[in-house]
Amino acid sequence: MRDASVPARPRPGGAAVARYYDRNTRRFLLVGGGRDTYAIHRQLWGEGVTNARDAADYVHGLIEDSARAAGLGPDPTILDLGCGVGGTLFRLGLAFPRSRLHGVTISPRQVLAANRIANKKRLYDRFRIHLDDFESARLDVRADLVVAIEAFAHAASPDRFMACVAHHLEPGGRLVLVDDFLGAPEGELDARAREHVVDFRVGWRVPGVSTVDACVRAAGTAGLELASADDLTHLTRQGRPRDRAIALIRPWLRGSRFSSSPFFGNMIGGNALQIGLREGFLKYRFVVFRRQAA
Repeated sequence: MRDASVPARPRPGGAAVARYYDRNTRRFLLVGGGRDTYAIHRQLWGEGVTNARDAADYVHGLIEDSARAAGLGPDPTILDLGCGVGGTLFRLGLAFPRSRLHGVTISPRQVLAANRIANKKRLYDRFRIHLDDFESARLDVRADLVVAIEAFAHAASPDRFMACVAHHLEPGGRLVLVDDFLGAPEGELDARAREHVVDFRVGWRVPGVSTVDACVRAAGTAGLELASADDLTHLTRQGRPRDRAIALIRPWLRGSRFSSSPFFGNMIGGNALQIGLREGFLKYRFVVFRRQAA
C-alpha cells in the first residue's frame, strides 16, 4: 500500500517546507529521541517518563487515550497529515492492530524513509504514505481519526488545511492537533515578543502559527467543532544548553545569509520557540475537534 506520486497542486511555499524537512529529518531523528520511535516531534516529560525515547512517545499515548475515550472502533482508518517518516502511525498501528494507516508528507525523503520502515515492520499490507500537500490533497480515504502533530502550523492557509481534514474525515470522526499556538492575539504582544514570533515563523517555516481561537474559527468553517483543548507546555523541556548558546549568536545569525538555510533557520526558530514557551506568548496545545454529523 504505497504511493510516491508527485503532489498535484503544490502551494506557494510548499517547496521550502519540503526542502526544510528533506534536509533536517535525519538530524531530527537523531537528536529528538526518534531513532527508536521514528518520531520527529516534541518530547513531553509527563509522569513516569525517564528517558528521551519515552518522552518522544508520550504524545502517542495521549492520542490513543483520547481516541478510545471518543469511542474509536477496533478497526479504524487513521490519517496523519504531516506524518514525517510515519512514527505516529506505526505507534497507533500497534494500539489498533486492525487499523488502516495513511500518511501525507510533502517531503520526498520522508516518503522513502517511511516506506523502508514500514517494510521493516511488515506493515506494508495496511500502511500507505502519500507524497502530497495537506492543503490541497484529496485522497480516496475516509478516516475515523485524523492526527496532525506539529503540522498545522506549517499551513499557509488554515482554512484550506481544515477543508482537507473535512474532506477526509468521516462524520463524527475526530481531528487531533498537537502544535504550537500563540498565547494571545498577536496584536496584544509587545514588540519583542512579536519579533520572536517572526523568527519562529520564518525559521521553522510555520506561517500558520495562530491562537487556538483562530484555529477554532477555521475549523468551524469546515464543519468541525471543538471538543477539547489542553495545554501541554509544562511537559516540554526548556532552557537546554544548546538554546542558550544559540541565543548568544542569534543577532549575528539573524542578519546573515545563513538565516535562510534549513539548518540555521531551524536553530533561530528553535531559540525563539523556547523563549516563547518559557515566557508564555507561545503555548504547546493538544486540541481535539469533532466533525459534525452530515
